[in-house]
Amino acid sequence: RAMAATAIRRHSILAPVTAVVACAALCAFVSLQGPKVSKPSPGPPSSQWRAKRIRPGGSTGLGSLFHVAPSPSRLPRFPSSSQHSRSSHRTHSSISASEGVGTIHDEVINSSPLGRASERKREGFACVVDGRKLDLTYDVFGASEQAIPTLFLATPSFVPSRATFTDMASSMFGGDGGDVLPILTELPGYGLNDATLTDLDGYTPSFFRKFLPQLLTHLSDKFGQPIQVVSAGHAAFYLLDAVRECPSSVRSMFLLNPTYRGPLTTVKMKNKDNPVVPSLIDALCGGIAGAYKLPDPIGSAVHSTQCGDKSIRKAMLSHVYSNPANVTDQAVQINMKYAAQGERWGKVAFLTGRTDPYPRREDAVEAYGVEKLQVPTTLCVGKKEEDIFRKDLDFLTNSGVPLVVTSGAQRNFVEFPGEVAGAAREFFAKH
Repeated sequence: RAMAATAIRRHSILAPVTAVVACAALCAFVSLQGPKVSKPSPGPPSSQWRAKRIRPGGSTGLGSLFHVAPSPSRLPRFPSSSQHSRSSHRTHSSISASEGVGTIHDEVINSSPLGRASERKREGFACVVDGRKLDLTYDVFGASEQAIPTLFLATPSFVPSRATFTDMASSMFGGDGGDVLPILTELPGYGLNDATLTDLDGYTPSFFRKFLPQLLTHLSDKFGQPIQVVSAGHAAFYLLDAVRECPSSVRSMFLLNPTYRGPLTTVKMKNKDNPVVPSLIDALCGGIAGAYKLPDPIGSAVHSTQCGDKSIRKAMLSHVYSNPANVTDQAVQINMKYAAQGERWGKVAFLTGRTDPYPRREDAVEAYGVEKLQVPTTLCVGKKEEDIFRKDLDFLTNSGVPLVVTSGAQRNFVEFPGEVAGAAREFFAKH
C-alpha cells in the first residue's frame, strides 16, 4: 500500500486509466477487422515470434492487450540479459559458446544446430550516439577466412532476439551459395543489448539511423571487406537509411518482411480521417508509456500483463506463422520468455510506435519511391502476407527492387528457415 501511495503521488494515474478506457473503445472498433483464431493442434517444434504488425483487414491482437498474464513467478525467469552481458560490454573481449548461458537468448542459440556445430565468439562494439556511450555485443560463428561476413540483425520488437536467426543462419552456413560467416546481434535496447538504452525517451528513429552506420563500418573494417546483411521488420528500413551513409561497407542486403511502422501507428494512420480513432490511439500510447514508467514493482507488473500465453499465441496464429500446427506450446513459451526477460523499455517503445522508421507512408514513399537503392537489395516475404506486403512496399518494387515469396508469414525465416535461406543464398551468390 505504501509503494502504491508513493507511485500515485509521483505519477498521475490518469494516463493509465485513460489507456484502459481508450483500449476498450479501440478494441471494439478494430475487432471488426479480422477473424478469430483457434488454438492449434500439437505439431512439430517451432521457435520464434516477431512482434505484432497490424494488417489491413487482419487481426490486430489488441483485444488481448490488457489481459492479465500468468503471475511473473510462473514464467521461467532468467537473469537480465543486460546483467549477463555486462562484463563483455566493458572489456569488448570474446567468450566461448559454453560461457554464453543464463538467458533465453543464449539457451536457444546454444541448443541450435548453429550453436552446436560451429565455434562461437562474443565480440564487443563501443560507440557514441547523441552523447550516449553504447557498449554492445555480437556473436560470430565460425572462423573461415574465405567466408563472407554476413550480419543477421534482429528486428526491434516485443520479442527481440538475435536467436531468431539461428536456424536460417545455420542453413546458410556452408551452403551452395558460398560459405557465410554468420554475425548475429540486435539494435541497442533489445535482446542481449537491452542494457544499452534504458531511457524510453531515447528510442527514436534518428537514434537508430545514427547508430547503424557506425556498426556497419565497424564490421566492414574488422573483417576487411564489405559485409552481407540479412534483417527483418523495422530494422530493414533502418538499414536502408544507414547504407546511404556508408555504401562501401555493405555488399548486398536481403530484407525480410520489411515494416516502416508498428501496430498502433498502423491503426492510427489507416483511420486518420476518423474523428475518434487517432485520438484514442494517442491516448492509448501515452497511457501505456505512462504505466510502464511507473516505479517497480508496478511498472514491471504492467509489462508482465503483456507477456502471457493468450496474447502471444494470438499474434503468432494471426499473421506471424502460416501453419497453426507450428504454433506449439514450446514456441509460445520461448516467445513468452523473450518478452518477459530483461529490460522492458525497447518493447514498449516498439508497441507505442516510438521506433517506427516512417510513421507516415508518404514519408517512406518520398524517401525510396524514386531514388535508386545504394546496394543490391532483395525483399523476401511470406506467402500468407504477400498481398499486404506487395501493397505496402509497392514504392520499392515499382522502382525495381525484386520481391521473393516463400512459404510462411511474417516469420517465414523461423517457420521455414531452409527455404528462406535458399532464397538468400541464391541472391547473395549473384551479388
